Amino acid sequence: MPAGSTLKMFVCGPTVYDYVHLGHARTYLAFDMIVRYLEYSGFKVNYLMNITDVAEKVAQRAKQLHREPLELAHEFEVAFLEDIRRLGIRNIDDLERASDHMPEIQAQVGGLVSKGVAYETETGVYFEVSKFPKFGELSQQSREDLGLKRLELCSSKRHPEDFSVWRKLEGGWGYDSPWGFGRPGWHVEDTAISMAKFGDTYDIHGGASELMFPHHEAEIAQAEALTGKAPFVRLWLHTGLLSVNGKKMSKSLGNMIRIRDALKDYRADELRYYFASVHYREPVVVSAARLNKARGKANSLAKAFEVLTTTKLNPGVRDNAKLAALVHRAESDFRGCMDDDFDTPRALTVLVNLSKALSGLGKRGLWVDEGAKADAESRFRSMAGVLGVLPPP
Repeated sequence: MPAGSTLKMFVCGPTVYDYVHLGHARTYLAFDMIVRYLEYSGFKVNYLMNITDVAEKVAQRAKQLHREPLELAHEFEVAFLEDIRRLGIRNIDDLERASDHMPEIQAQVGGLVSKGVAYETETGVYFEVSKFPKFGELSQQSREDLGLKRLELCSSKRHPEDFSVWRKLEGGWGYDSPWGFGRPGWHVEDTAISMAKFGDTYDIHGGASELMFPHHEAEIAQAEALTGKAPFVRLWLHTGLLSVNGKKMSKSLGNMIRIRDALKDYRADELRYYFASVHYREPVVVSAARLNKARGKANSLAKAFEVLTTTKLNPGVRDNAKLAALVHRAESDFRGCMDDDFDTPRALTVLVNLSKALSGLGKRGLWVDEGAKADAESRFRSMAGVLGVLPPP
């Protein structure tokens, strides 16, 4: 697409039954940097994220706390928005709750049933995976691989790999539907929201790598079986898993790090520097040693740039062309890195090298005019702004 085009991007949002953690930060910072770079490159991005407020985890947590589910979910949604704002994530254009899209969800379930790709049992409505031959292509799994999966164990399903689009309940929190009282399956919530906002097909869908199967496979199956149009999404982007000191982050291990707790010890630009130093597709290990090292590098970057901003100018313009060439070459290298699958680690290296070069010039004294200096500062800030690795001015 040419620069100036509008790209439609959907990213799977959190299930709001608890505070968000650094695993969420890993994904949402990656897509924040991707959106920033697309906009830096002249694209417009319509960034849509869902909020999963209708889910079994929400129901269970509300029951434990003797709370009304959607009220509790809204509190954690507010906390989520506060946490990502403090990380510098401000470019989500549209945030949509599953609870606000129940008519679209039920219409989609009904459409799948009428198409003959979903069937009703005494426990719910299930998508029949065998009716969609492409199921498994995204995660590169064969029919034999899929046959070994045991998703949503239920004796009423026709096949083990079939997944629910509506779950019947005997009581509690739920919604009336043509298939009885219950709640929607997780996968159908996302397709109902994204298709309501973007139509039958759109540009980019993002999320964590653990969502590729079965969640994103199910989204493709639902959407394309319903509309007959392919592809549902032109480009899928998945972020690598996060671990703490080499171990999976989990409550049972006691190593869950909430974003709000991490921000008590590190500035947002320091956390962003660390996550930018790992390619978005790669696994990332969080430890105090790694974060402290990133803190030092982030501060060094800021101090090197500060040398340029605080340098007093010598009279003359003899270094104007030299300064401009230095920055323009870095811009070209920066774009080359980010154009290569959003390679933030290499782009960060370009930025660090430029900051050192600018610092060196500043220490020797700049023989440039104010315009040349201001232009160099602006271009550096624009590149750094893509990654968000400078502290607020």
